[in-house]
Amino acid sequence: MQHDAPFEQPPIYAAYADPQQPVRRFNWWGFWGLLMATGSFLTAGFASPLAMLVCVNGLRKSKGPRKAALAGTVLSTLGILMASSIVMFAVQQEHAFRQHRIERQRQTEIAALTQQTQATLNAAKRELNDFRTETGHLPSGIDGNMLILKHVDAWGTELRYDAETSPTLVRSAGPDQLYNTNDDVTAIVKGDQQRVVSIEFKSL
Repeated sequence: MQHDAPFEQPPIYAAYADPQQPVRRFNWWGFWGLLMATGSFLTAGFASPLAMLVCVNGLRKSKGPRKAALAGTVLSTLGILMASSIVMFAVQQEHAFRQHRIERQRQTEIAALTQQTQATLNAAKRELNDFRTETGHLPSGIDGNMLILKHVDAWGTELRYDAETSPTLVRSAGPDQLYNTNDDVTAIVKGDQQRVVSIEFKSL
């Protein structure tokens, strides 16, 4: 009796496939975003908003490392802050320059109007001096104001005759149109006013 061979069929080997290594994809959005964010400092941060958009798109990618995109986002934020600071500083400087220019123009206009007012004060002084020449003394407060009533300064305010002050003044209210303030324009009128002699009656 013939015995069969212990293995009539070829042996079967179990196949073990090597585990596949995960394919690591490169995050190009994050790489270019980081590169753009770094280069945006050469533009004082004004190119940072564009780099920020690229970095945010890199953060949205689920595949590939996102560290570069995160670093680019941080740098883009710093660049945007830098650009914003520069813009704010420039705006403040422009506002200050505009205010300085307006103030300088105002001072120039005030100087011209003050010179015009000074000429009007001198005209009023001549009339008061003529009165003194004719009468030998300056007019009283009421008479003096009536005499120069027609004179108006460059700001449209009538001149005032201050007979009670020492020395006697012809006064313009100045730019604020208020008397007795720091911007008044004055002119000194030389001379004395008429003395009023009081007569005392003694009872008998």
